Amino acid sequence: MNFGMLKNMVENLVSSYKCPFCSSTNISEKNIDIVGAAGNTVNIDMHCPSCNKHFMAKTEVIHMEVWNVSADKIDKLKAGLEALGGKIGWNIDVEVQDQNPLEDQIKEEEILNLRTQMKKKDFNASDLFSEL
Repeated sequence: MNFGMLKNMVENLVSSYKCPFCSSTNISEKNIDIVGAAGNTVNIDMHCPSCNKHFMAKTEVIHMEVWNVSADKIDKLKAGLEALGGKIGWNIDVEVQDQNPLEDQIKEEEILNLRTQMKKKDFNASDLFSEL
């Protein structure tokens, strides 16, 4: 797990933590100790400053490349994670970035159209790289 993912995980805990003993939401980074990490799993000890009790959490980060997954399956996954968050009393943020790496690629028809336009104006590819 990289540092950015770990930092984001701690920030999410600080913003959504609710003590299971006293329901306090008053926790900061100094009340969180990472006791173990392996792969994408992190074991965290949280100390509630209000009631002085400790709470252990096992967290996991999942990175998915979802551009090959249908929109319906993504919606079901998001709904399931949000329902899980409701059951445990935490806000689980699910970000789905609508990015398709194929959208940014130049399409063959665009290249052929450019070629046609260049031929009409007696312009060739070497003209692009020559000085005027």
